[in-house]
Amino acid sequence: MKHFRWLICLLAVFALVAASCGGNDDDDSGAAAPTAAPTEAPDDMGDDSMDDDMGDDSMDDDMGDDSMDDDMGDDSMDDDMDETDAEPVATEVPEVDPCEAVDLEATDIGITSDTITVLVMADVGSPLAPGLFQGSIDGVKAWANHVNAEGGLACRQVEVIEHDSAINPTETTNGFLVACEDAFALVGTTALFALDTTDLQSCPDAQGNNIGVPDFAYITTEPPHQCSVVTFATSRPNSECPYAGTGNRAVQSQVGHIQWLQENIEANLNGVYLIPSDLPSTIATSMPQVRSFQEIGVVIDGEPGISGFTTQSEYGAFIQTMRDNNSNFAYSGSDDQSMIKWRSEAEAQGLDADSVIWMCQLACYTPSFLDAGDVVENTYMWIWFLPFDETDTNQELADFIEAIDNPFPPAWAAGSWADGVLFEQVVNGIVAEGGPNAVTRQSVLDGARNLTSFDVNGWWSPADYSTTENIMPCFMLMQVQNNEFVRVHPAERGELDCNADNVVPLTRDWGAEFGG
Repeated sequence: MKHFRWLICLLAVFALVAASCGGNDDDDSGAAAPTAAPTEAPDDMGDDSMDDDMGDDSMDDDMGDDSMDDDMGDDSMDDDMDETDAEPVATEVPEVDPCEAVDLEATDIGITSDTITVLVMADVGSPLAPGLFQGSIDGVKAWANHVNAEGGLACRQVEVIEHDSAINPTETTNGFLVACEDAFALVGTTALFALDTTDLQSCPDAQGNNIGVPDFAYITTEPPHQCSVVTFATSRPNSECPYAGTGNRAVQSQVGHIQWLQENIEANLNGVYLIPSDLPSTIATSMPQVRSFQEIGVVIDGEPGISGFTTQSEYGAFIQTMRDNNSNFAYSGSDDQSMIKWRSEAEAQGLDADSVIWMCQLACYTPSFLDAGDVVENTYMWIWFLPFDETDTNQELADFIEAIDNPFPPAWAAGSWADGVLFEQVVNGIVAEGGPNAVTRQSVLDGARNLTSFDVNGWWSPADYSTTENIMPCFMLMQVQNNEFVRVHPAERGELDCNADNVVPLTRDWGAEFGG
């Protein structure tokens, strides 16, 4: 397995995006309404005039006790005040059970009167990397079990079938065909080589309409999958579609974590960015982030390509580049093992590690990274959802950790669970509007395409599914301190930084940007 960790780092590079903002848009200024100034009484309304015109006798005659008693007696006052001050009685509207008194029907392929079948496809069984994305399968199964325990989905139980895409384009296509025939939708797709999505997008529904199969994926590595009109990835492509695979492409890139470094640690960053270069798609996905760093003032001293096969000693060349340029910044766009090798070689060569800000992304948020010990101390990493140890701040996160039965699951388990929640939310919206028999592949596709903000019930940065171009704007920053992942920014647990300035838009020919 260790000789093929480059396959895992392919996932890391496609996840260059940053769950729910903690801001408050309500006006809480508490401004009081203006108070009118008191006015003086006019001269002709002085005390004497009042005494002459409305003397005691007149008052007594016109408004005597008997008159007061007759006109405004206790009973009348009580009746009037009772009617005026009585609190309105709230009428409680009983909740309507959408499953009650409904004859459930088989509304489409993969839906019967009592089940909804979803297919989870992941790269698992390849001899190159056995069990690579097993976490995605585990995440979908955990989500389905949780939903079923809560009463099901669209008044039906969720059934999960599996397909191993085996890091193989043919097996990936076969998975799309199996889903077309046997499942209502794909949930948790984690396949690196979805090179042809024709069958996915043209699959017929129960009525024979070639509308495709809804595909709620965790990652989409290749342009045909990123631009599939039936695919909705929780790790957003943040890239323009349609796209032929070459030429200019508009993208959005997350830079909030770098801006935080510039504002709080070092304003003038210069350093080396390692590009995972095993595939053209990994290069094209990495280059927007490098260029976005430059857009906000980071000087890139070198951007060498690396592979999972790159040995620790070969990282010595990158250390030399850092020495030659007095680099104070080191960023790996690859996986946790890449950063471990880099930092280990820096230590072996006597580089002053404390003079460098070391940073990587989600791929370093793993138990194995901490297992490296002191060599990775003070490394920063950023993610776009609340960390696994903050279950007390978010119910969805707490449900996930309890259901997956692992205090530190792989990130792709979290991603496939999020896919399930996305699918669940779309289906629930259809049921609320049209009932449980309104759920079809077409209605799910329509619902997902019109979803402009989804944040996994506050766990993740919000995502816009009406376009492939908008990136998730939020992030949080952690640092390894005393062999633990420690929240750095935002300081408050349960919060993400969702500043609009976190996002930089760029348009380039990304395949041509890499110099090697």
